[in-house]
Amino acid sequence: MDFPTKVPSAGLVNGKFVDENPLTGTPGSLIPAAWGNGVTQEIVNVIKAGDLTPDETKFDQLLQAIQSVSAKGWNLDSALPIGSLPAPTVATADGRLSVTPIAASTSGGKVSIPAGVFVSIGQEVVAGQLGRSRTFTTQAWSSAELLPSSGYFLRAQVIGGALTFYMQRGTLYDAVPDNLKGTVNGAAGGGFQSTPLDMCIAWVVTAGPGTTPIVRLIYNRNRLSWTQTVNGNGVVYLPLDPHARAARLVVGNPTPHPTLITGVSFAPGGWMGGNYSLMTPPSSAVISADGWSTPGFAVCIFTNNVVYDTTVSTLVASFDHSESRSLWQSYQAEHTFNATNGNSDELLLSMGIKTFSQPDYTSGIAINFSAAINVHLSWELIR
Repeated sequence: MDFPTKVPSAGLVNGKFVDENPLTGTPGSLIPAAWGNGVTQEIVNVIKAGDLTPDETKFDQLLQAIQSVSAKGWNLDSALPIGSLPAPTVATADGRLSVTPIAASTSGGKVSIPAGVFVSIGQEVVAGQLGRSRTFTTQAWSSAELLPSSGYFLRAQVIGGALTFYMQRGTLYDAVPDNLKGTVNGAAGGGFQSTPLDMCIAWVVTAGPGTTPIVRLIYNRNRLSWTQTVNGNGVVYLPLDPHARAARLVVGNPTPHPTLITGVSFAPGGWMGGNYSLMTPPSSAVISADGWSTPGFAVCIFTNNVVYDTTVSTLVASFDHSESRSLWQSYQAEHTFNATNGNSDELLLSMGIKTFSQPDYTSGIAINFSAAINVHLSWELIR
């Protein structure tokens, strides 16, 4: 596109448009229809390339389109197959985006998110085939009022080149759509896990009008695993979110306490009970087998029988978040440090059923420890 220099009637001066000058009687330039249509079409083409719908009442679409097309790139060199794009991530310490629930007297309430958080998510370049990862800064956003007694999912995807948050009803076990994206204000199907093109931020459950929605945040990070080393006495929290179907935990103290017995256990609360079988490998005999422990008591992950024992425990868990319930299985091996035979060795098999409360999703599953020396905890959520 260029100035209409080949149209003599346009009245260009030095190749450019000029205004009429009444003092000198010099007429102003004319804009030929073909040139005006061409300029408009050039702008419309850029707007469409930015995945926007041209609107004559809006005056910021060209800027939005340039930003979008610039992010896309003018060719496909930086695009990847959609299946190769990284998972969406949130630039916070725990990979979760803060969500604030708000009560409303005539509905199930609403939720809001803060401004100023960096979010990385994929954007389609060729529908269903190619995409590229983009980084956005969140703008303050609030949902519309939600229906009472309903389950929603707060999600985000790139629409028209912009990071767009939306609510969609659904259940935790909804299947991932073929196009990897949810439906804004959809009445069902919104509970699927994050995909490269659509991030699940939170599970939101509403009750009656006037009540505050319950928000359970979803972790969005490249690795859903945590490792921590603890000493002395205290508590550590295992992160949990509603999309975790299972989990693994490994806890060990390869350096025993010289004078005290080290203990690691789940905090009391929520346990329906637990049991264990104790065996000694040299005799391959079951020494004792306890039935269900007292409901509500702490359930042990490991404890040394004698001072200077070393122990490692491996636990696996399966979750049913719709029922706020989990089933745990533990395998513990114990050996007295510096022992030259296996007479003191023990193997313990155990299981337990735990129910969850909102703090478990907000802060994590509490693990108490005492007399610890470099006790290692490795925790992995499995989706």
